[in-house]
Amino acid sequence: MNNKYSFTAIGCYMNYFVFGMAYIMIAQNMSFLTEQFHTDKAGVSFIISAFGLGRLLSLYLGGVWSDKIGRKPFIVAGCLLFAVFLIGIPLSPNYVMAIVFAFCGGLGNAFLDAGTYPTVMEVFPKTAGSATVALKAFISFGSALLPLLIALFIQHDIFYGMSFFIPAFIFLVSGFMLVKAKFPNHKVSAENTESGPPVVFYTKPNFMIEGVAIIVIGFTAPALLYLMNIWIPTYGQEMIGMPLVDSLKLMSYYSWGALLSVISLALLVRKTIRPVTIVLVYPILSFLSILALLTFKTPVLAMISAFLIGFFLAGVLQLGLTVLCEFFWDRKGSVTGIMYTATGLATTLIPMVSGFITRYVDIHGVFVFALFVNFIGILAAGVVFYQYRKLTSFKQQQLAA
Repeated sequence: MNNKYSFTAIGCYMNYFVFGMAYIMIAQNMSFLTEQFHTDKAGVSFIISAFGLGRLLSLYLGGVWSDKIGRKPFIVAGCLLFAVFLIGIPLSPNYVMAIVFAFCGGLGNAFLDAGTYPTVMEVFPKTAGSATVALKAFISFGSALLPLLIALFIQHDIFYGMSFFIPAFIFLVSGFMLVKAKFPNHKVSAENTESGPPVVFYTKPNFMIEGVAIIVIGFTAPALLYLMNIWIPTYGQEMIGMPLVDSLKLMSYYSWGALLSVISLALLVRKTIRPVTIVLVYPILSFLSILALLTFKTPVLAMISAFLIGFFLAGVLQLGLTVLCEFFWDRKGSVTGIMYTATGLATTLIPMVSGFITRYVDIHGVFVFALFVNFIGILAAGVVFYQYRKLTSFKQQQLAA
């Protein structure tokens, strides 16, 4: 680790541990929120869509401006907005205020992404793939811990809002600490630093081909994450007949699979496997895992399938971003904003679409829809893999490494 920026890196990774709790918080507390706001599961999914809308409307500008004025202001603002979201939702007096607080959470998510992903690539320029995948590891650890925390609160009859307030406090502490942290110079020229092109291309990448294909992955990867995070517990209850506490634990199996995956990926992508390979192979395996969940409806096999789905969905979005920044290395903040605008579109539309599916079809239909989204991701990944091999020499890059 670069000692000069170690405190900054620790703060960034701690934020994403708490983010792992925050971004599934509404889905994990769906039963409490339906009662509080006198709505149904679709109504709660619309609150999640408001979160996605806030993210969608601010990601691109956040990425562009993080290239102009620096990463720190966006990371600090993201921490504060997330705290507002987490404190506001359980204290909301009505459904409309919950929508407003969810929108603030989406803004916080956008600012955090726009500042953090370029920061870790700049702190660790020689291992950017591992650095971004490590963010996913911290997200997965937080996501795995939250269902256990909620189950503990349920068993001891503790106010559900405590699961919101704890990460809010951590975000506030982290934000104030990072105000004084030292960040890499985001404007250092390629001639004077190792932040030059990480991969040598025979011809200049075409954003309308490689870029657009990765942006499609920027939609499909988080769409699948949101579908699983929101609906796996409900699937366990309604399709398999699992009790509430056990169905919530499916999310823990999913998250532990993701955590194990990103730990292994963080090691493998350093020397053994190129990120572009994972971007193709993992969506194929996640498709098969979701198909298994739909086919074998028993609690034990649901736990195994949830673990495998988490394992093969993990890291695809982060590694897709790494590949995008390899193609277009000289505008990392801008392309991060563009790609995460696609993720914002996913987090806005997917809860809404899946909410309508549950209202007018059933939860099984949501997972059939997930298979379709996954298939689109496989097609896009195939384009990216083919173009990457066409424009580069793996052998040349291995010799350079």
